[in-house]
Amino acid sequence: MSALLFDRQDFGKLFIRLVFGIVLAAKGIMFCMEGQSSLILLGSILSVTGVTSLPLCLGWIVAVCHIVCGIMVALGAFFKTSTFLFGTFFLLEAALKYQMGSNLVGEIAYLVMLAAAMYGFMFIGSGAYTVQKQ
Repeated sequence: MSALLFDRQDFGKLFIRLVFGIVLAAKGIMFCMEGQSSLILLGSILSVTGVTSLPLCLGWIVAVCHIVCGIMVALGAFFKTSTFLFGTFFLLEAALKYQMGSNLVGEIAYLVMLAAAMYGFMFIGSGAYTVQKQ
């Protein structure tokens, strides 16, 4: 009986993909709806790499990438590219919080953990139940 319930790796990957994809796309929609100050803060995450001009425009780009890549993660299409982008974004956000002197070790560790999960999914793959066949 347990083999019937627990030997379903592709269902597990589908479940994780759907949860992560929906939550990350919703987070991107939230960024867009919160307004200019939220988008400027989001665009400033790229200042870690030295890109400091047009933070509002960069914030819109990152928010739209959150939405599109979140949907792609949920569907399993362009999965490796989307998880790579999310992992890189989470690492950049953690680096910015560290650079700003954030004492919230838990917040930085949480972002590093999300980046590790995204990079792990990039290597594991999306499973059998995807829109785009591998």
